[in-house]
Amino acid sequence: MIATRVEHPTYGPGQIVALFRNGEEWMVRFDSGLRFRRPRQEFIGQMPTNPPPTPTTAFAPTPMTPSQLDARTLIEALRVGVAPAQHARELTIGLENERASLSNALVQAHQSGGDARAIIGEYGYGKSHIVELTAQEALQRKFLVAAVSLDLQELPPHRAFDIYGALLRSLRYPESDERGLGPLLGAVAGVPRLRDELRALAPTENDPLTFALDALSNISSTRQQTAWENWLMGGPRVKSMNRAMPKRVKFPSIYRQGNNARQIAYLLSGVSVLARLAGFSGLCLLIDEAESYSLLKPYQQPKASLFFSALIHAALGDERSRISNGDLPQHHRREYPSAYGDRQSLFFLFTITRSDNRLPLEEWLDDDKVLALDPHHTPQEIGQFLEQVMGYHARAYAYEVGERQRQVRRGAAEHLAQGMRNERLNIRAVVRLAVELYDLLYLHPEYAVAALLDELRGQMR
Repeated sequence: MIATRVEHPTYGPGQIVALFRNGEEWMVRFDSGLRFRRPRQEFIGQMPTNPPPTPTTAFAPTPMTPSQLDARTLIEALRVGVAPAQHARELTIGLENERASLSNALVQAHQSGGDARAIIGEYGYGKSHIVELTAQEALQRKFLVAAVSLDLQELPPHRAFDIYGALLRSLRYPESDERGLGPLLGAVAGVPRLRDELRALAPTENDPLTFALDALSNISSTRQQTAWENWLMGGPRVKSMNRAMPKRVKFPSIYRQGNNARQIAYLLSGVSVLARLAGFSGLCLLIDEAESYSLLKPYQQPKASLFFSALIHAALGDERSRISNGDLPQHHRREYPSAYGDRQSLFFLFTITRSDNRLPLEEWLDDDKVLALDPHHTPQEIGQFLEQVMGYHARAYAYEVGERQRQVRRGAAEHLAQGMRNERLNIRAVVRLAVELYDLLYLHPEYAVAALLDELRGQMR
């Protein structure tokens, strides 16, 4: 096509000397001597190679309502076998006896100074779910709640000082989003009468809690207040804290190393006393994943055993505990009581997995304080759960519940219960399967309900 004669309505006739952009632009030397690169469409007798694209309207999906978005988020959590915290109560399968025992323990902790429970069960049996249920009930009963999940790498069970700091940094308050020890210290430090009451209750001189409260009552600097709060929560001691110290008074230590389990238990029971003085019901301590104890090295396990036994003894006291005061060694630098005792209200709950190398629960706790999770739930209990999931699934995907969904709910409850009796399923697997059943009905309208239930029955035998 080079040297072809063309004509432009403005520049007149000329010859094409080069093509660009796959022929859509021409370099033309016009007879007037000018040389331009122009779009092909500008020349007389030329049309676009391709017709202009037809305008299209971009697809914009209808935004979800807040209710549908919440339901979709819930269903996605259930796909991995986890019930979100805000739905933990309504999506609980069974556990009536366990929940009654935990409720009684919270009442006992408030009325008698403390109580303790251990939850034991296999993986996927709902131990973490019980921890969340307990946290919610404790907050409802006006307890402060401190909860941690142990981890062999980041928070192993033999590091009492680190667990202590993690517990106090996680401290939650009823009907509040506040976290940490600061709000509680502020509520007591600003009231001389409460400081005097704590000083009278403290069973040892130069107590770290009363020492810190006296310092906080004498300072107005936010930075110094934060430093004292961090120190009580396991943070470092900084130089700015010395300004609030009385002269010739020895600064107490919170021991990071050595036999510190006794002091840590003492301080946590003291926090429960602070909670009572501030108008709360007490302190609820929740430790999940304590089964990592079985993975510790032999020289680390005694340290972990001391920490857990010290907390149990602090919660139950000398009269109700199987652990004696003499079983808890003192730190080589200073002696501490095993607990505050008077006015304390301390509830301690921890979870472990069945193992030949686990914590010695039988040596520490009476049988009624060890809750062994039984996976054999009834069809009625599972059916109630399937009813809840069915409603949320329909809301999440904006469809009306029909007879197919109801038939699956009725039939699947018995089959899933049989799967648990045959030890083919745990609680987590039941939760995941519930969502998958409703997914199949939603995504495959032609899927026969009878065939679906027959397949489920065969898998559960």
